[in-house]
Amino acid sequence: STRGLGKALAREFLLSGDRVVIASRSPESVLQTINELEENIQEGLSVAKKKQREILLHAKVVGTSCDVCKPEDVKKLVNFAKDELGSIDIWINNAGTNKGFRPLVNFSDEDISQIVSTNLVGSLLCTREAMNVMQHQQKGGHVFNMDGAGSGGSSTPLTAVYGSTKCGLRQFQASLLKESRRSKVGVHTASPGMVLTDLLLSGSSLRNKQMFNLICELPETVARTLVPRMRVVKGSGKAINYLTPPRILLALVTAWVRRGRWFDEEGRAVYAAEADRIRNWAESRARFSFTDAMEMYTENTWVSVFSLSVVCAFIILSSSGGPLPGT
Repeated sequence: STRGLGKALAREFLLSGDRVVIASRSPESVLQTINELEENIQEGLSVAKKKQREILLHAKVVGTSCDVCKPEDVKKLVNFAKDELGSIDIWINNAGTNKGFRPLVNFSDEDISQIVSTNLVGSLLCTREAMNVMQHQQKGGHVFNMDGAGSGGSSTPLTAVYGSTKCGLRQFQASLLKESRRSKVGVHTASPGMVLTDLLLSGSSLRNKQMFNLICELPETVARTLVPRMRVVKGSGKAINYLTPPRILLALVTAWVRRGRWFDEEGRAVYAAEADRIRNWAESRARFSFTDAMEMYTENTWVSVFSLSVVCAFIILSSSGGPLPGT
């Protein structure tokens, strides 16, 4: 949680007035990120109105080093969180790596071991320790595992190891749901879609980047959608997704204006650095976007079905050489 989506999630929880624990293998990264997030809180306070200011005054960020592949480190992280917060309401297993895009035969022993250890073993260890704490809390708690490419069993060429770990996590989730039916702990998945992070961009080709222009989003944009839903989740077995049918539809029908929004024709990044993007984030995040408005209505089944139907029709027309040539 010291970079990419994890850091953006931490920031969004803080700007919602929550107390947050961040973790990373590097103590230096943890300290640096805490300082940055505390600055974000102060920036939020400087532009907040009275009610929002009262909420922000409760925000707190602390952190510690942790290698999620090591059981003893995970136990220390849980104890640290209990000492700092008293109880743990939400636990997010966000740590992940893919070691770039290339055929399996080009992955080293160390690469394979680290991917499986971080993505799968780390999530197993962290979930176990979080549930051990939450099941003894009066209000229980909620654990989120991150979906990714391969979660549904689809093929992931050039990222076979990463995809297999995400597929394994989906089976893990299904098993946990049955194990914890009568538990006070909710187990859920969060699917951020494609996010412009180092994890996604490592080893990506020019063709990849051209596709990223159409469907990818910045970490803070995704966090702004995921966090509010994580904060109010109830029960167990919920799937919180960024790429909902309305968002997919919007991406498809606006594909022609999305070309070049993140990368130019030569694959060079044209988007602002994180520090520049979040300079006024505390203020701009309050704006109500068109996709946020669409998202409000996806709880109604008929709207979700209609949106998905339009997406399917759009794809069929495009692939059959219908009235949308070149799409």
